[in-house]
Amino acid sequence: MSIITFVSFINEKRLEMVSYLRLYRISNLHLDIKRQIKMFMNQISVCDSDQISAFGFFNINLNLVTSVLVLLISGTTTLIQMKDHPIILKLNNDTYSFFQKLRNGK
Repeated sequence: MSIITFVSFINEKRLEMVSYLRLYRISNLHLDIKRQIKMFMNQISVCDSDQISAFGFFNINLNLVTSVLVLLISGTTTLIQMKDHPIILKLNNDTYSFFQKLRNGK
């Protein structure tokens, strides 16, 4: 959730920069500065806000991150709610006995 919050903060700052640059009168500036500002605005407008980069190795889609987080939270909540169900209790006992056998076998 912190990743999504951080990216939305970046998106807000990006929109602030674009709106500030659009309000500023760039016609009075030097030709090189105008060109740099236009290139910067093109780069910012093309930037995807629904993806983040993992140090430039690959892009991570934030919709996928959100879906995985929702799946983990709902699955954990379901397991907590069903902790006294007979099937869950049997699964816990079987897992515990498996790890006991594994530990004693070494």
